[in-house]
Amino acid sequence: MTNSYHLLLPSLLVCSLSYMAAQKWTIYKKQVKGKIDSPAHVGEFFVDIMQTIKVKDLMHLVKKVELIPQDMTFLDFKKYFSKTKQHYFPVTDQDERLVGIFSSTDIRGILFSMDIESLVVMKDVGTSDIIITTQSDDLNTVLQKFTTKNIDSLPVVKDDDHQILIGMLNRREVISFYNQQIQEMKNKVKE
Repeated sequence: MTNSYHLLLPSLLVCSLSYMAAQKWTIYKKQVKGKIDSPAHVGEFFVDIMQTIKVKDLMHLVKKVELIPQDMTFLDFKKYFSKTKQHYFPVTDQDERLVGIFSSTDIRGILFSMDIESLVVMKDVGTSDIIITTQSDDLNTVLQKFTTKNIDSLPVVKDDDHQILIGMLNRREVISFYNQQIQEMKNKVKE
């Protein structure tokens, strides 16, 4: 700018001092502190974080549930159903291996059919097309499974044997856990 190198060092000194003195203030009023706080980058972190969390990290949220024997009659189940708060019912064979599952909404059709309730067994009510998750699945995969058929609870089974039930994982608790992880990350960035 001055057509000479004589003012280079004084210009460098002035720019450095100005930069150091003005670090407290910004001309960008809406500038966020970090990439994680930026609405423009939310999608990137959503998938990344969800892929790092595995179901085995959520084992404290997996609930043990009552197993329904496949040969239990609907009449017997009705008595049990009146006393439980459970919404999803895994159906098992005599060796307690998972053969089906049904929800409280699946039994509506039979609930008021008094003439067939002694004939229907729970294996007939449950679906054998079970959407399951394992301890090695990541949270992104789990949430995709929840949304495939809009279900609220997934059976967690062993990695090596998909018929051995460990427990049930609820969608609300998974989302709550994810939100908690995001909040912890934001708090670390602010510190």
